[in-house]
Amino acid sequence: MSQLAAAGRRMGMDPHQVLGVRRGATPQQVTQAFRREARRGGHPDTGGDAHAFRRLVAARDALLTPAPAGPATPPVSSPPPRPRPAAQPRPRPAARPARRGSDSSALPLIVLAFVAFITVPHILLAIVLVVVP
Repeated sequence: MSQLAAAGRRMGMDPHQVLGVRRGATPQQVTQAFRREARRGGHPDTGGDAHAFRRLVAARDALLTPAPAGPATPPVSSPPPRPRPAAQPRPRPAARPARRGSDSSALPLIVLAFVAFITVPHILLAIVLVVVP
């Protein structure tokens, strides 16, 4: 029995009764029941009772937390485990050359935009001002 379940039982509540699920319910059923009861009882952020929500959370955690396994006893007929060889470090792959991506082609576009939108209108304006008295 987990600590949360033990604490819940000390407070006089059975996690199954709090969430309204049968014993042996699947984790999906427990989660659905928790969400249903949280909507019904109200989450504290939406104006619900904080104490009731804490009880729901404790019950959910008690049911979803796996019970600790007892001491493992090895089978009688099993051979002793073989020692594992020491792990060899993997060789690091050779460094790859940098790939030319879309970032490398951005500079010519920026220069072209500068020439098209800044330089060309100024040159045209200068020609118009020289030609027209």
